[in-house]
Amino acid sequence: MGVDGHPVMASSLEAAEQNLIEEGQKDNQRMPLEVDRPAESEEAEEASPPWKKFALKVFVSVTLFLLLTVLLEVYAKEKVAWFSRKLMETIGLPGLFMFVFAADGLPQPFTYVPLIFCAVKAGLPKWVVFSVCAAASYSAALFGYGLGKCIRSLSCGESLFQRLVDMQPWVPDLMQRKGAMGVAMAAMMPIPLALATWTAGSFRITFWQFLIAGLFRMPKILVFVLLSGPGTAHVDVSDANDVTRLVHLDS
Repeated sequence: MGVDGHPVMASSLEAAEQNLIEEGQKDNQRMPLEVDRPAESEEAEEASPPWKKFALKVFVSVTLFLLLTVLLEVYAKEKVAWFSRKLMETIGLPGLFMFVFAADGLPQPFTYVPLIFCAVKAGLPKWVVFSVCAAASYSAALFGYGLGKCIRSLSCGESLFQRLVDMQPWVPDLMQRKGAMGVAMAAMMPIPLALATWTAGSFRITFWQFLIAGLFRMPKILVFVLLSGPGTAHVDVSDANDVTRLVHLDS
């Protein structure tokens, strides 16, 4: 029996070793899959808009705007009215148009919301302020589309576009997946409009669809026009003398 026991023990050890080897091979095959999953999820997160961050930013922006509007109305109403009238007498409606055009036509971080507020406080009718700002923003969208379409054909266009994309890495993916709908979504987000329009032109998004998508910046403008409160003095735009005196429409 002692002699017969050795082959049995040897075969048992060999079977155990074989099982360990097979289990190790299975673990090695599973590990890359488990490691790759977080990487894939991180890429998906980078390619999607940061919705929570945008929602928080919108909430904070609107809340601060309302708070400042109330504080200025209570404690500095006359000074704000005087400054607003002087500003609009200086730049006029053409100046308001150009400021909004530059803000939405170029990828820069500054906002024209204070100008909307001042234009309303200067006594301009809200429909006039909205019309000028909406026209300027839409013109800037068309300008950005044309500029983005030309950028890729330049020798330095690829590097310039890459620097633009680095500001919001999820924008190109949104344009590729959603097309013109992606432009409309980006237009309502708290980001520079030029990031969406330049990218749309670069990707050659169908122009007639882009014409519709470019309108989706207007609700944002309308909200801030309405939240600016009542003007300090009503200006009758049918009276050419009042309009010329306040905003230099003839200049």
